Amino acid sequence: MGYYEHKTKEELLEIVEKLEEKVERLSSELDSLRKGRFRERYSTRILDALPDMLTVFDHNANIVELASSPTTNHVEGTTADSIINSNVKDIVPEEAYESVRQNMDKVIRTGKSSIAEHSLTLDGVLHHYENRIFPLDDQYLLCMCRDVSQETEMARTNEVQRSEIVRLNSLMNDILNNIPVYLFVKDTGNDFRYLYWNKAFAEYSGISVERAVGRTDAEIFPDKKDAERLRQDDLKAMELGRIEYLETYTTMSGEVRTVTTMKTVVPSGGRYPYIIGVSWDVTETKKTEKELIAARIKAEEADRMKSSFLANMSHEIRTPLNAIVGFSKLIIEADDEYEKRQYADIVEHNSSVLLNLFNDILDLSALEAGSLELSFHPVKLKDICLQLHELYVKSVKPEVRLMLDEVDPQLCIQGDWERISQILVNLITNAIKFTSAGEIHFGFQEKADMVQFYVSDTGKGIPAERVATIFQRFGKIDDFVQGTGLGLTICRMLVEKMGGRIWVRSKQGKGTVFYFTLPVKR
Repeated sequence: MGYYEHKTKEELLEIVEKLEEKVERLSSELDSLRKGRFRERYSTRILDALPDMLTVFDHNANIVELASSPTTNHVEGTTADSIINSNVKDIVPEEAYESVRQNMDKVIRTGKSSIAEHSLTLDGVLHHYENRIFPLDDQYLLCMCRDVSQETEMARTNEVQRSEIVRLNSLMNDILNNIPVYLFVKDTGNDFRYLYWNKAFAEYSGISVERAVGRTDAEIFPDKKDAERLRQDDLKAMELGRIEYLETYTTMSGEVRTVTTMKTVVPSGGRYPYIIGVSWDVTETKKTEKELIAARIKAEEADRMKSSFLANMSHEIRTPLNAIVGFSKLIIEADDEYEKRQYADIVEHNSSVLLNLFNDILDLSALEAGSLELSFHPVKLKDICLQLHELYVKSVKPEVRLMLDEVDPQLCIQGDWERISQILVNLITNAIKFTSAGEIHFGFQEKADMVQFYVSDTGKGIPAERVATIFQRFGKIDDFVQGTGLGLTICRMLVEKMGGRIWVRSKQGKGTVFYFTLPVKR
C-alpha cells in the first residue's frame, strides 16, 4: 500500500484506468484462446457433420484435400484417399468437369465466390449437384458440392405443373372466348363492376374487354335505361341467389339485341360474393320466330283468300255463263227478229263480262307472280284521256255528264299506254256504275316529278268501313252490284309496279274521288 499512499487523486485515477484496460485486454485474449481451443476441438466434427462434399484444389483443378467427411464423397469409383492429388478432369465426366472448370476460372478471374451445376451418376441414378466455389488465397480454392437432386426434381415438377396450369388456363380462356354465349363476372362488393367479359360479349355488344372490365353497367352501356335495368337484375340475383330472364339491350352501334340471361351468385372466398352471368343471344332466333309467325299468318291468309277467290269466281263465272247458255237457247227458239236481237245483246254483254273476268284473273296472276311485263314508250296523256272520253261519254246515264277537265295538251311521259288506259277505264266505269245523277270529271295535273290523275263523281259514295279495304281482293263497293272485286286490286298493283301510288277520298251520299300518281319520265 506504501506505493499508492503518496499518489494524488489524478494519478490514482490514471492507474485505475490503465488497470481496466489491461483487464479488458486480458479478457479478450482469454476469449480468443477459448474460441481457438473450441475451433481446434470441434472444427473437424463440424465439417464431418456437413452434408456437402468439401474439397480444396489448386488453380489447375488438382484436388489437395477432402475437407469434409469421407462419406460425402459422391464420385463413383473413388475413395476419399484416392481422390486427393487427383485432377477433377480425371474423376468426373467431361460435361461435369467443364461446368466445374468454368466456375473455377470465374472465381480465379473475379476473386469472388460463384455457383454452377453439374450432374453425376451415382449407384445407377442420375444426381444433380450444385458446386459453390470460394477463393481461399492466391493458390487454393474451396469447392462446396451439394446434392440438389430433390430440389431439382421438385423444381422440374413445379415447372411442369406451372406449364400445365398455363396450358389449361390458355385452353380454358380459348374455350370461354370462343363459345357463342356471353360470359361475365361481377364484383358485388365494388358496385357490381365487371371482373371478366368474354370475347363473344365484346363482339356482339361492340364493347371491348378493355372498356368493360373494371366498370359498371352505367359506365359501359349507351342506353341508361338498359344500365338501370341490369343493375336491378343484379340486386334481384343477390336476393334470390339465381335468376333467369329474357332481356334486350342496345349495342354501341345502336342495334337492339335480345338475350336469355342467367345470373348466379357464387362465394368468392372473401367478404363479398361474385355474380356469374351467362347470356345466350337469341336475336336471330326471335327474328326467325317472328318470320315464321308472319309466314304462318300469310299462309293462313293465302288459304282464306284462295277459298274466297274460288267462292267468288264460282259465282262470278256461273252468272254470265248461265245467261249466255240460257239466252243462246232462246235465240234459237225465238221467231221474232226484235226478240232475237234483245237476246243476242244479253249474250254479248255477258260474254264481255266473262271475258273481262278472265282478263282480270290473268292480270292478277301475272302481277302476283311478277311476270307481267310493262312496255314503256312516250305517251301523250291527253290522247289517252280523249280516247276514253269518246269511248264512254255515251255510256253514262241520261242524268249524268262525263267531262274531261282542261289538261296540259303537251304533257308526255315514258309509260305503258295500255296499262295507264286500263287503270283509267276501271276508275271511270266504276264511277259510271255508281253515279245516277250529276257529273263525272277526270283528268291529270303535273306535280313536281309526278303526274297525279283523278276520277271524281257525284255518286253514292263508299261506306267508311269499306274505304280501308277497297283496294284488297274482292273489296267491292257494293256487294249487290255485279263485279269481281278484283279491278281496284289490279289498279293498285299496276300503279305500284309503275312507281306510283293510288288512294281514294269519299263521302257517303256525296261522291268519290280516286287519285293515282305516276313518275314523270320524259
